[in-house]
Amino acid sequence: NLKRIVLELGGKDPMIVFADADLDKAANEAVLFSLSNAGQVCCAVERIYVEESVKPQFEQKVVEIAKSWKIGNPNDEGVNMGPM
Repeated sequence: NLKRIVLELGGKDPMIVFADADLDKAANEAVLFSLSNAGQVCCAVERIYVEESVKPQFEQKVVEIAKSWKIGNPNDEGVNMGPM
């Protein structure tokens, strides 16, 4: 028998990166969707599962992108993220 249920899963949004993924795009979106609005949105990426064979390259790209983000007053030109 199947029972009808509703599961509230907001806030536990995983991202999965396979070996054949566009790693530049995946890394950019991992940073964007993890840090946008200081990560305070219900659909923010909280966990990232990366296929072992591309993990080092993906991690390096994510670190480079995250380091390039400017933190400050969100009303200032060029600021990517406001205070947490």
